[in-house]
Amino acid sequence: MNTSKKQSEGRKAGGSGIPRLKSVLIALTLGLLLAPPVSCQQMIWQAFNDSGSKFYDEHDYERAEKSLLNAVKEAEKLSKDGPELVASLKLLRKVYLALDKQALAAQVAERLSTLGASESGGETSTGTSGEVSTRSENEAPKADTASRPADNPSSARTEAASKSENADVAPALDGSVDSGDKTLRREGGSAAPSNSASLSNSSSSSAPATSVAGGGTASAPVIASSRGIDGELRVGQGVKKAVELLKLSGHISWEKSVAISSDGLRAISGSDDDTVRLWDLQTGKELKRFDGHDDNVNSVVFSPAANTALSGSTDKTVRLWDLETGACLKKFEGHSNIVLSVAFSPSGNRAASGGYDGTVRIWDVLTGKELQVLQGQLGTVRCVAFTPDGEQLVTAGSDRVITLWRLKDGSVVRRFTGHKGDITSLSVSADGSKILSAGRDLSIRIWDLAGGSELQKLVGHGDWVSNAVFVSGDTKVASGSLDKTFRIWDVATGAEQDSFTMNSFGMWCLAFTKDGDRALTGSNDYSLRFWRLSN
Repeated sequence: MNTSKKQSEGRKAGGSGIPRLKSVLIALTLGLLLAPPVSCQQMIWQAFNDSGSKFYDEHDYERAEKSLLNAVKEAEKLSKDGPELVASLKLLRKVYLALDKQALAAQVAERLSTLGASESGGETSTGTSGEVSTRSENEAPKADTASRPADNPSSARTEAASKSENADVAPALDGSVDSGDKTLRREGGSAAPSNSASLSNSSSSSAPATSVAGGGTASAPVIASSRGIDGELRVGQGVKKAVELLKLSGHISWEKSVAISSDGLRAISGSDDDTVRLWDLQTGKELKRFDGHDDNVNSVVFSPAANTALSGSTDKTVRLWDLETGACLKKFEGHSNIVLSVAFSPSGNRAASGGYDGTVRIWDVLTGKELQVLQGQLGTVRCVAFTPDGEQLVTAGSDRVITLWRLKDGSVVRRFTGHKGDITSLSVSADGSKILSAGRDLSIRIWDLAGGSELQKLVGHGDWVSNAVFVSGDTKVASGSLDKTFRIWDVATGAEQDSFTMNSFGMWCLAFTKDGDRALTGSNDYSLRFWRLSN
């Protein structure tokens, strides 16, 4: 085979490689030379968008994703809500569906909703019934989803980071809810609140009147509806309206994790923009920015002394930060895949981390040495929590099982079963007697740590529970959900005591103050919002 023939065949086999890149660069250069400034920007966007479209048609979804992320960035330079942005986002959503990145697809769908863009039902992927398909995390992905850094908007970084495969922050893009056994669809497909909501196999439900600040009544928005794990129709509806105290701006992509210091004065956040940020919750000002991770930051937590913080990332590392200087004190390496959860021991001298590789790793905070590797989890480890005495560790994730480990010898003490979907939140009561868990089956459960029995099942949220924690001296539970409501529960009885709704900003991540009267959420516009949950 002669050289020209080989080149010709190479172009046919991998026509999306260097020759095409050269043609795109040539087009961009000509555009810059020949066109006025506005036209130049239009041509740049068009080149990236066309390239993304072509890659999509060729089923080269990885390259399509990269091109379209650049197209989104360039479209925003033209207009924050223009047709170019809408077009690129719609196509990007298709790409994420093809890659089975349901969380990112949901985020793009939410962004389109805020832009007032309608979505075609025909874009929804797979299945003869039209329902969004889901896959077990133990199954092979549909395309290569190897971790890689995304581009930066201010220095080539996009607002929809390229790696966010952990779908624990968002439901399927069409509003469906994974109840563990099946996927059910809500009408409309948008996560935005409306005056009524319905399930495809149920009648619509109207919202009752509720009192609002300043007196009078208003129609309480129905936030979400779904069929829960017991089959009943649930409507997520806040009785009261949460009061927005602060808006914290700085991140340039979606926040994946937030934490509030024990005194309630500061917060930290991790984002798809690869940064960790420290905030003043009295003024809303950004105090520190921590750079060092090479990919999305999925989990952050304060140390017990609140002078350092841990972060876990898609780059497979855990980092220890000095909150005063902003320096990275330690880099913990050992995980073979994405890190989704980190935690400090009560003494602060050890750390735990878990993630996609199905392992839990214990670290010496002072030396950075790996002390233990706990194995036996099935699938992804989404949450880890130490017991107050520091002698045991609780973990959970995609296996839908809570595992209690004895750290002295790495043995399994017991397992807690009952959840019918991924577990995305874990905490242990201050006295060490109870475990609190929540997840994608819409339920929150309280367990007897010593005996293993389920004490309470808290049911009422209309969508995945983002986070649930013990508050008010372990007498109450505070929870928040993708149904855009916060709820307060009585631990002893399991009864819902209070409910608050928030404006349509989303709840991609969530943290509560110690008393449960304040909440911090990650929003659709990449800001953090601080809420008061009291009259």
